[in-house]
Amino acid sequence: MTPEQLAWVRLKVEKRIAEIDVFLAEDDPESKPVAPDVAIGRLSRLESMQSQQMSLAQQRRQREEKERLENALDRIKKGPTETVLIAYHPYPTNGLKPCPMLWSA
Repeated sequence: MTPEQLAWVRLKVEKRIAEIDVFLAEDDPESKPVAPDVAIGRLSRLESMQSQQMSLAQQRRQREEKERLENALDRIKKGPTETVLIAYHPYPTNGLKPCPMLWSA
């Protein structure tokens, strides 16, 4: 990749990491457990527990994505580590996007 393309990817990765940080910093009331002294019905309590688990799973996925992005950012900072010795066909880079989550950006 050219230095301009790497700068673009780096900018997008840093932007996504910042978005994830904002998401994880939010205090989500649905991720908190329902106190047993709160008088709600049995189905409402089950729905609340399901909502809590879904929220916790979303937070876990966000943390995992952030970790992958930080690893990618580290690899970008380190630069290329391998050299291709034989290339039979040149790879067009003008239409390639390195990461699906960056396609919409």
